[in-house]
Formats: sequence, structure tokens, C-alpha cells
Amino acid sequence: MKTYKVEVVPEAEEKLREYLSYLLFIKRSRQAYDAVREDYKRTLKKLRNLAGSIREPDEPELVKRGLKKILFDKHDYFLLYEIENGEKPVARVIDMFHSLEDFVRKLK
Repeated sequence: MKTYKVEVVPEAEEKLREYLSYLLFIKRSRQAYDAVREDYKRTLKKLRNLAGSIREPDEPELVKRGLKKILFDKHDYFLLYEIENGEKPVARVIDMFHSLEDFVRKLK
């Protein structure tokens, strides 16, 4: 089975911090904060093994940009990533969104 090195760009890490801060300080839910953070970590681990086998996205804009998305298991978030094939293939997470966001518009 092919495994990928997973990299997360600083902008995607910042987006995670924003979502977690919202849960902790606005919603005042430590439980939600912890649950989403753990789901994020699990998603990154899954990406290590599944990055290349995830089907192409339905959104033409993502296909055009060479991006794929991986959904969180238990929460309504997902990561956008690109694959860089090389000696050691890399799955680079470039952004994170909540499923209710108009993420295609925000990419432009």
C-alpha cells in the first residue's frame, strides 16, 4: 500500500485554529473543541494511507485545480489537499472548510 507524507500549509493550520477557537470561546464547548481536534488528527492519519485512492471531487473547480477533499469522520468539516508525486509522495493540505460554507467561491 502506498503511503503519503502529509504536510499542512500554515494557512490551513490557521483555519483549524479559527474553527477551534470559535468552538471554545464563542460556543464555549470544550467537548466540541476536543472532539473536532481529535477528528482532525484522525483525518490526517487516514490521509496518509488514502490520499491517492480518494475519488475525484464532484466540483469542477477542484478538479481544475488538481485538488481533492477528505471528509472528517464525525464532524461536518473537510480538508482540501493536493498530491505531489515524487520519490516520497506528499499529500499537502491546503485548506479546511465547514461543509455549509461556499468553499468554491472562497477559493477564487
